[in-house]
Amino acid sequence: MPTISVRISDKGKKALDEYGPLSDTVREGVRLYLQAKKAEEALAKLRALQSKDRAKTTTLEELKLIREDRNR
Repeated sequence: MPTISVRISDKGKKALDEYGPLSDTVREGVRLYLQAKKAEEALAKLRALQSKDRAKTTTLEELKLIREDRNR
């Protein structure tokens, strides 16, 4: 397992110590940060897909899709 170093002030250390051992608190913080970044990326992809608005199709496009399905 990789090791990371974190520099914090005494005031920050005391604040983090309230939530348990420092290593566990930092580990949980990193985990939450990464989880938030993944969620942010997923939402950005969703917004990009929604901006294309391909849910609306014309009658001709529907007819083309039906014919393609029948030919399979």
